[in-house]
Amino acid sequence: MSEVTDIVVPILQRLQTDVGDLKRNSDKLEALVEAMADRLDKIESYVTYSLGLISQNKADLDRQGRSLLEVARRVETLEQKT
Repeated sequence: MSEVTDIVVPILQRLQTDVGDLKRNSDKLEALVEAMADRLDKIESYVTYSLGLISQNKADLDRQGRSLLEVARRVETLEQKT
């Protein structure tokens, strides 16, 4: 029985060490993923804000384009009258 113990115990100790290493690596990876998730949340808020600004700017440009066309139409009308 001692021979079996001499063979099995070192294998079990090695397995235990490997499992401990995996657990530590898993904890590090979990912290890294959590940090990345936080960064992605911040990036998402910046992207959302930027898209809002882009939409607002596009609407402003469209409105100014329509105003410019209206001014051009009025100038043309005035030129035709004179």
